Amino acid sequence: MREVEKIDNVENHYEVLGRVGEGGHGDLFLARDRQSGERVALKLQKTRDLGPKSIFQSAGRHLLEEGDRMMMLTGIQAIPEIIASGIHRGRQCLIMEFVQGSQLQDVLLAARPVRHPGTVASVIGQLCEILREVHDRNLVHCDLKPENIIVQPDGRLRLLDMGLAIAVGEPTDCERGTRGWASPEQSDACDQGLTRQADIFGLGCILLEMTVMRLPYGGLEERVTKPDGPVLPADRLAKLPPEFASLALRMVRWEAADRPADVREVFDELRPYLPRVGSRRPSKRLRPDPTEYYRTHLPRL
Repeated sequence: MREVEKIDNVENHYEVLGRVGEGGHGDLFLARDRQSGERVALKLQKTRDLGPKSIFQSAGRHLLEEGDRMMMLTGIQAIPEIIASGIHRGRQCLIMEFVQGSQLQDVLLAARPVRHPGTVASVIGQLCEILREVHDRNLVHCDLKPENIIVQPDGRLRLLDMGLAIAVGEPTDCERGTRGWASPEQSDACDQGLTRQADIFGLGCILLEMTVMRLPYGGLEERVTKPDGPVLPADRLAKLPPEFASLALRMVRWEAADRPADVREVFDELRPYLPRVGSRRPSKRLRPDPTEYYRTHLPRL
């Protein structure tokens, strides 16, 4: 694995153009290489607040660790390439490939509920293909949600933000993920470590959010903490597309062992609904349209 190039003064190499996003561990900026003119993404450590300097320094180390994890995924086309790390006005930052497109959350908000089987299968299927490569390198993403997924103009999905990724089976000492999409085992310390099934839960949440506009177990507001709560209210359960109802509910089962064993199993159940190469685009399509990927490429799983 090659080392990340380190830049002492990012401003000497890149012109920061403006903020394009924010997250819990860093803000995302669009920048331009001063020499080549190429656009890049710059993930910058948040500014220091009134807390101890040690917390600020720890956050900087965390961001650099994210860069190391991204280096472990070098060669996976759907994961943005890490170019360098450095210091920008006293804050740690990562310089990464800039991915043009729209956040999946914005694409879905303009069209939900999404019920077309080919569209649903294309979104979840592409994510299965991406996660298979991540999981094959022994990592769990831990933060699957529409906000961390970009739909490129050609319909291809890209997966962002490796800030919470962790090695399979590595024990955790606190909650890890985003409330609403995180699996139950991510909500507290996990001595046994997280498995690939944590990401399958997140995938199931995206499937439910697309089709019935509701996250499981009460979602963001009323998230239950015991396994005996209903997965969905009865009215939303009745609206689950029959093609995906059984799969979606298995993906978000409370116990990790009760979910599909891996993303290949999920993909195999989606396969009959994937658009065929050369087929027509859906009459009511997302923009950008994720079905375009399978209408022009054979599945890789």
